[in-house]
Amino acid sequence: MRRAVLVAAMTAALCAPMAPASADETVVVPGLAFPTSDTYLTYFGCSSLLGAPVESPQVRIGQVAAAPTGIRSFGLHMPGAGTASGPVSRVDSVASTAVAGFSARADLGATGVAYVWYATRGIDEGQAWAGRAELSVGPAWQDVDAAAATYSWTLYDVGSGTVVEDGGSATVADFTQAHGDGPGYLLAGLGCDGSEFVMDALRFGSPGAVTTYDLEGITVTTSISASEPSVTSGKEVTLSGASVDIAGVPVGAPLVLEAKPAGSGVFQPVGDPVAASLGGTVSIRVAPDRTTSYRWYMPPTGYADGGFSAPVTVRVAAPAR
Repeated sequence: MRRAVLVAAMTAALCAPMAPASADETVVVPGLAFPTSDTYLTYFGCSSLLGAPVESPQVRIGQVAAAPTGIRSFGLHMPGAGTASGPVSRVDSVASTAVAGFSARADLGATGVAYVWYATRGIDEGQAWAGRAELSVGPAWQDVDAAAATYSWTLYDVGSGTVVEDGGSATVADFTQAHGDGPGYLLAGLGCDGSEFVMDALRFGSPGAVTTYDLEGITVTTSISASEPSVTSGKEVTLSGASVDIAGVPVGAPLVLEAKPAGSGVFQPVGDPVAASLGGTVSIRVAPDRTTSYRWYMPPTGYADGGFSAPVTVRVAAPAR
């Protein structure tokens, strides 16, 4: 999870063009692997965007009943009061981004904050407008509409962090109409009071061109290997495997071995699930009496969909006489 406090870098990036969206779309996000660097999940201070949060929250991916999109959502366990977590998105036009927010719920309720950070004509180089608004959610799923919130606006000198001008209170639409439009960053998150919360369906764009990010399980790849490619009938061979995430880190999931002997048209489970070792790998010894193809199956979990490894074939020769 990235941290959005490098304000100078954010300001420098405001001039970089983005490809415009042309229609509503839903993008599935496996874990934290957002498909674009312009939108991602982050954490930031609650009192000021220039303030540094204490530490990163913990993310828990889980299946939930009636998720806003898909079958999973992200649970955020906050490190304590004063830090918010949520999406940040870089946009070419702050004024035209009429849709910005997410769906969320918190069993005990949760407070949060939204920020707008953008540059426009009429201000000096090295300056940027920053808007701040309060957010909150209750125990039921609700849409957090950061685009419609009323912000307190301040003009900052980015290099020194000093206040240049108090811009008063206004919505994004009213403020940009009075002070001009420009590229910028939109941030919104919850957890300022330290409460845990669940979020999904991050939304950014303009009517008719909204991208919804569906937060789902991590991408998992399962592998298999055989200690020997061929054996005589009845001789044991060790089959090993592991399920790893997109970074190659073992997830430690139990795996089910499936076999398809020569002449059979389908794979069938072999025994109970095999628990992973401390290193995240599984292994089992089998003694095929004929040439057999094997594969590992990772059953679906709260954090990932199920999946199969590619098959490996152990060829069996008749014993020598």
